[in-house]
Amino acid sequence: MSLNLYVAQIIGIAAVLLILLRHQSWVLQAQVIVWSIATAALATRFGLIEQLDFYSNDQHYYRRVVLTLSENLLVIDIDWWTTASRFPYTLPAVALYGIGIEPALALKTISLICLLLSTKDVLASIRPLSNKTTFLALLLTACGTIGLLYSILALRETMMMLLTTRFVRSTSPTNRLAVALLLFVLRSHLAVSLMLGALIVWIYRHLRRQQLETVLTVATAIIGGAVIGWWLYSYGVTSTSGIQGFFSHSWGTSIITRIASNFFGLQFLTVRSETVEFSLLSLLLLRLILPETILIPSLFTLRILTRPNSLNQQSMLIATSFAIYVGLVTNTDFNSFRQNIPFMPVMGLVILAMAEQWSRNRKFEVTHS
Repeated sequence: MSLNLYVAQIIGIAAVLLILLRHQSWVLQAQVIVWSIATAALATRFGLIEQLDFYSNDQHYYRRVVLTLSENLLVIDIDWWTTASRFPYTLPAVALYGIGIEPALALKTISLICLLLSTKDVLASIRPLSNKTTFLALLLTACGTIGLLYSILALRETMMMLLTTRFVRSTSPTNRLAVALLLFVLRSHLAVSLMLGALIVWIYRHLRRQQLETVLTVATAIIGGAVIGWWLYSYGVTSTSGIQGFFSHSWGTSIITRIASNFFGLQFLTVRSETVEFSLLSLLLLRLILPETILIPSLFTLRILTRPNSLNQQSMLIATSFAIYVGLVTNTDFNSFRQNIPFMPVMGLVILAMAEQWSRNRKFEVTHS
């Protein structure tokens, strides 16, 4: 496919989405416009194939999966479908490829649609909805710059953001199970962390009834979750390789610091240097460009520890599941902000909800003072 045709397809996709979104928030329309310009610029700068090396060469893998599925949709290999196909993300792209959209662009389109749906969910939960609160919502839920960055890449992160948000906010066990199954195919340990976190919080809430949370109970949930995640990693190794009692690390200051750093977006300072592709200066500069990588987890952590009595079941689910998830991934070399992105929108919603509650309380105090 030529670059001109590729750009023409971008314009056509953007035009269709803008027509569909003509009665929706201007934010969604702006995201489509920025996506189309950035996607075209990326292809123009690096080329149609070379662009897939930008940020992550995982994009090559997803493109190959789309081509594989388009050639033989009836692959009879259950293990491949569950562990390699990433079908919740790649199958919709196969449909777009079937009507002539370039495979990588089809994947990018699915990423954009997931971002638009996440943004719509976020905006629907914000009251009052003004330009100021809209900007804060986009910043603190990763639906702004971060979401746009991943929407122009042929990667599955924005879909995991959307599904994680739907899992946390759903009150239907059936819906949660369906979402968890999709997440399991996309990233198995994320789905396990959410399901186990939901179960723990459900049991915990039924035992405590209506008692308010305290710093102690929140800290216990975080510490306990991290230990559970550590044990889950060992269980996973045992179930897949047969090696009994394998643990990737022993508890000590360094691993505790590494786990804690995830709650403040500073994990890049605590991972092993040989696992990091960029220099420390480059990583720090990236945080200046994308400050929400630190703001979201830091504000979430401070909120749940300083205002524990305002936490609801969803907040505890996020804290517990994230702790399990971090306890698991810190056993591996894949501990990064990208790995934690699925939790960013729901963390941001907790921050925004607590800020709104604080604002209402302040107005009440002023009115009655």
